[in-house]
Amino acid sequence: MDVNMSYREVATKNLKPADWIDVTIHTGDTLNSLQDSQNFEISGGHSYKNNNVMYRNRFIYWRTNKSVLELGEVSLDISLVRNQLRMRFNESTVLNVSLTEQPQAITLLVVTVSSVHRYVFPLKTATVEVGAAAGPDDLQSQSIFYDVTEKIDDPSAYFLTDGLGMPTVAASFMSKHAQVAHFAVAYPNKLLHHVMNCVDGATVTQEVKEPHLMPRFLYKFAGALRRAESVDAANDMSFSEIDGKTYLLVVYRSNELRLWSLDTMQAVSTINCCSGGGVGAPTAQGPQTNVIRKIDDRNFCVFLSHDEGAEFVCVQIDKNMTDVGSRDIELIVKHTVVAPDMDLIDFNVTLTHIWALWSNVEGDFNASTIHYGSNQAIQWVSSVLEPPPDRYCLTTEQGIDPREAYCSYIFHPGRFDRTVITKALYMFRRVNLQFDVRQLSMTVLKEQVCQAVEDEIQNEFKEFVVSDEEYLEIATRLWDRFYSCCEQYHIKYSEPIGLSILGGMDAACLIRRQSFALLRPCELWEHILLIGEQATDVASLMSPFFQDNLSMSTAFAELIRIVTQVEKTLPEDVKMEMDKKLYQRESPIDLVAKLVARSLDDDDTGAIFPMDTVQKLKIELEQIPNLQDAVDMLLNILCVIDPDAPPSNDYARSTRFLLPTGALFGSEYGISILAETFKQMALIRFSVCRNLLIVLYILDQEHCETDQSFLTTTENYMRSYYTLVWMAVTPISSNTPAGFEASIQRLNRAQLFDGYSRPYSSHVRGYGDDQTTLLCLFLRSKGLFSALSKLLKESSMQLETEPATLRQTLLKLVTYSNQMLWPESPSYVFPEWLYGTCHQIIVQDYVRLLADWCESKSYCRAFMLAVTLLDCGETQKAVILFQNTAEMVLDDAFLIEHVLKTTPLYSQIKESLELGNDDGPSVEDRKQAMVHYYLKVIQLFEQYSAVDYIIQLALTAISKLGDHDPQLPMFQSIVFNNHMHLGHYEDAYHALIYNADISRRKDCLRQLVVTLFQCKNLDLLMKLPYNGLQNEFESIVESRARSLSIDQNDVYNFLYAFHTSKGNMRKAATVMYEQAMRLQVSSNDPKALEKRCSALLICVNCLNLVDSRYRWIAKPIIGDERESTAMDLDNEDDLPPIDDEVLVLELDDIRRELVYNVALKELSHYRKDIAAYVLAGAEELSYLLGSYGLYTAALKLSRGHKFSVLPTFQSLAAACVSATEEAASDAWDWLQNNDLADLPHRNNAADMAWSLLQKLILDHELKDSTVIRKSVVNRLLTMNAFVPKWLYDSYKLSNSRELLQLYVRHNRLLEAADMASEMICAMLGAGSEYFDFQQSINVTTPQLAFPINTIDLLLHALKVNGKENSEYEVACIQLEEDVARYIETVSRTTSDKMKVAILRNREEQQLQALRQ
Repeated sequence: MDVNMSYREVATKNLKPADWIDVTIHTGDTLNSLQDSQNFEISGGHSYKNNNVMYRNRFIYWRTNKSVLELGEVSLDISLVRNQLRMRFNESTVLNVSLTEQPQAITLLVVTVSSVHRYVFPLKTATVEVGAAAGPDDLQSQSIFYDVTEKIDDPSAYFLTDGLGMPTVAASFMSKHAQVAHFAVAYPNKLLHHVMNCVDGATVTQEVKEPHLMPRFLYKFAGALRRAESVDAANDMSFSEIDGKTYLLVVYRSNELRLWSLDTMQAVSTINCCSGGGVGAPTAQGPQTNVIRKIDDRNFCVFLSHDEGAEFVCVQIDKNMTDVGSRDIELIVKHTVVAPDMDLIDFNVTLTHIWALWSNVEGDFNASTIHYGSNQAIQWVSSVLEPPPDRYCLTTEQGIDPREAYCSYIFHPGRFDRTVITKALYMFRRVNLQFDVRQLSMTVLKEQVCQAVEDEIQNEFKEFVVSDEEYLEIATRLWDRFYSCCEQYHIKYSEPIGLSILGGMDAACLIRRQSFALLRPCELWEHILLIGEQATDVASLMSPFFQDNLSMSTAFAELIRIVTQVEKTLPEDVKMEMDKKLYQRESPIDLVAKLVARSLDDDDTGAIFPMDTVQKLKIELEQIPNLQDAVDMLLNILCVIDPDAPPSNDYARSTRFLLPTGALFGSEYGISILAETFKQMALIRFSVCRNLLIVLYILDQEHCETDQSFLTTTENYMRSYYTLVWMAVTPISSNTPAGFEASIQRLNRAQLFDGYSRPYSSHVRGYGDDQTTLLCLFLRSKGLFSALSKLLKESSMQLETEPATLRQTLLKLVTYSNQMLWPESPSYVFPEWLYGTCHQIIVQDYVRLLADWCESKSYCRAFMLAVTLLDCGETQKAVILFQNTAEMVLDDAFLIEHVLKTTPLYSQIKESLELGNDDGPSVEDRKQAMVHYYLKVIQLFEQYSAVDYIIQLALTAISKLGDHDPQLPMFQSIVFNNHMHLGHYEDAYHALIYNADISRRKDCLRQLVVTLFQCKNLDLLMKLPYNGLQNEFESIVESRARSLSIDQNDVYNFLYAFHTSKGNMRKAATVMYEQAMRLQVSSNDPKALEKRCSALLICVNCLNLVDSRYRWIAKPIIGDERESTAMDLDNEDDLPPIDDEVLVLELDDIRRELVYNVALKELSHYRKDIAAYVLAGAEELSYLLGSYGLYTAALKLSRGHKFSVLPTFQSLAAACVSATEEAASDAWDWLQNNDLADLPHRNNAADMAWSLLQKLILDHELKDSTVIRKSVVNRLLTMNAFVPKWLYDSYKLSNSRELLQLYVRHNRLLEAADMASEMICAMLGAGSEYFDFQQSINVTTPQLAFPINTIDLLLHALKVNGKENSEYEVACIQLEEDVARYIETVSRTTSDKMKVAILRNREEQQLQALRQ
């Protein structure tokens, strides 16, 4: 196409500050002091021609400032390391720089005023796999300057020139085979040629001059005659190598172009460009300097300045085939192009185009290009340069803090470079303190700026008090001053100084003082919209799209012209106001209606358009033929996606992240350029939509025959492009936001996010500043790779092997990015990525912008918004959104992927979609999807502990399920569990009783019981009705009681209370007995015995309240109990079988066990090894009790187990004797362990002991029995102790004969004799009331049993002992007398009784006889 396409500047923004490699070159020259103060600023660049994929989209740019040369290597694909080189040439001003590419290296040639230099930078080559991981310093990410410090000081790399005076211009050239380097240095009066050997650095110098045939003085005189000021001085030079011969093309001040052969040092061709070629009279140059640029070795372009205007002359070195006498080659003028009336800064040329950088008298810059490859009328096409930040966009509204407004504008990502803000801070503070910009983040810099401005504000009114209005006025003024500083430095540093064509990329590099920018090609539609006023050109461009229909293309061109005219007419403040209203979600049509209404108002003071402008627009629109077709074509151009395309079932999800090496446009520069291009194209299309909507509304108001759908479509496009612009300008942190990991973990645990696209990996954070835009972050982490996938798939390009220009790659990537980000796009790449960023405010903003009008992916956005609101704490809103989305899970691919991915239903749905099932999902599938949806949403709410809302969601799910749905019990269980979590136990109980699944109901009941026990809420547990669940409840409680340690187990007590409240005393008794049994077997608690006794006592009481027929308990036989049971039985066959080892205990058995345990408890106070006696027999235990003085306890044990109490009494009797004999106070110790409550207090321990013995004998001796007293007396007598009077008297009244026998048996003869005498006297009638016979010997009384054997034995013993002791003899005599008296009395009484009996018998016989 022979037309000039527009180019547009795209600046790299939001990048890290340059990390310069500083190198100082010391040559030892002495010319420095002779240098003048002229400021040489030259620049250039080189685009790699290497076919290796590492050098795709890669170039080098350079600029000089006096003695400093700065080189930067840029790759749009690879993030290079150490790619900025700054060379200082020892205060030697740099005149010329050239870069030459060889297959294995880049050669840098530098000419200064005193030296020439050659440096070789080897090319890094490595195998690169697209998307392959690479470390920051891997070979493929190393710049050619990476190890420059190791080789820069080679002495063979430079040569000191020996010129006369100060050189004015220079050129350099590397031969084709890189054998020698050529340097040309022009002085005011001569031209030197230096040839440097590339092997050893040896340099040869020659002077380039014509051989003179006239004397020297005549030559000088002729020169003086031609012009007072020399016109033979060289302005610029360029080398050429043709057929192995080297030439130097020089343009002189006389506008003469001379070609020198460096082999012969002769001029081989000379032309005067002003005279149309050939040798002519020299003419002085104009106000600008003549410049020459090399296209290739045969083609050059010369810029010639004349007194009036300037021109570009394209010349060619060609062989002269006509003139036999001429030299071999000559210069031929091929093209002449008139230059614009501006000052040239720099230019560059290709075989078809001239690129030039201009400035005008106002200081504005212009980059333009012209196509000169045809004979058609040609014109310059200006590239669209980025304007400086518009301070009028910075408005502080009423009530807005100036600090917030200015910081938001100044620190917006990409608006001002970090270096600019730092320099502005220095100027504002007026101090020389400087920061290391590389180590200063934007956040820290913002704090420094705010502090500096605040300090200035405080200094303004530190001596007086100001009002709020005055404070805001001062703050606004100072912030505006700081902004002015930023603006000044930005303008200064952004000033363009050079232009370099990047041929292989179809772009140009615009070199600025402290940065660079690219001039990228514009797509056809962008070009049309930029040249909208040139209707003829637009018509010719659009003619093929209308099948060469001239009227149609003309109508379209007129429509574009009118749209462009509206853009220029619309004031900037109105545009800003409309943008603001769109952000506030006002309808575009309403905004346009208000705008047009104000324009049509009679009062012109408030009009946006002048009245005549609106009327003119109407007239022009009415005159356009085929207007509807033109509008339809324009809308088709603005359309990003095909609305008629069938929906794709492919959920295109890029699971990989962009790595900093290898991917097309994968470097920080590439991402920045891609994002800026996207923004530029979105902005211009948005403005076209806005202007077109105004035009269509005006037409609609005039009731023109236009399709009403055009308004709706344009309105949607306007909103869509506004959304794209919003993405491109919305700031976002490059770093992980606060709470990101927590949010991601919550989503992972809820199985709503599988971590396939984490946007904050280490390589992403390595880009640029800590602040970026939403679009940049998306492209870095996922968007670019997705766009590349579509590019490779749809264009079938082989990026690794095929060369591709920015028109083929950059513009297509922007198109694919537009398709991904378009609100109504079927692609879910951006929503999915945004969902994973967890930037909740931005997600909410995105959803808000699309809420009212975009139906596509509405359920996806609603789900995202719900997740965001939940994470921000707005749970109620989240619940509503989740509920609204529930039934549409299968209608949205995003929800299918995130909700059903881990479910069996997912594969079924995918298979159905692949088969193209037109019927859609079945009702059952929708129900299953809804169930999975609610389950995962509930899991997500669980991560936030939003229990109330979980219940709400579960109840909603229950309401949508049938009564017999198998999933119903699950949600009912969820309701129950969350009521439990909230402590709503009664609600939880009501939830569980309605659970449709019996097993779940039991599980829930178990959970409720366990929880209530844990929180000690036993009252509620007791009062719940347990309708139909009482058996399960009892089983659960019993299981819990048995599962818990018996040492701290209140469950048995609860069970006892529960059964008691229900009136089931037998179960209550069983529970308490089980507790007692476990306390015996499993407890290590010191109070276990006491608890056991208490449990057994309660058990006995409960059984006493039961019908006598059911006063028994079945207990399992455990451990030693089986052995003891076997010992009690004579036949082992009587034992119960092993499988049901159960022993039936009656009430008496439990009582005995109670008594036994009480005794153990008493003993436990005195023996620490009481556990060793748990299985001891009752008798053995009673002996132990007696040994510790626990006589009361021992007697209770004996009575309970019905064995003899005599040992206990014997032990007590012995203790009493000991207390009497020893009179020690320790008797009180064991006395206090017995029951002394009913005994009168005695001061003497022995008296208390005898009183205790007396009481116990009275309490335990059976009626008409003397077994205990006999045992006690026997023990006393055995111990040779006296029998207490009370015992003696009591015994006499019960069994005096037995007592007498005990005295005799124990050889207590004197006491026995006394007692025998008292007994005989009592028998005879003196004191019988003191013995066990209540009457004496009398005729009328029965016979008394006289202990004849005992007394006979007593008399014998007294006689025996009386031989040695008179006391015994006296006692014997006395007793014998008493016995004799007794015998006499008994004989007499017996005789009288016999007589009386005979008389009575006679009387009875007589009476009997009388009766007969």
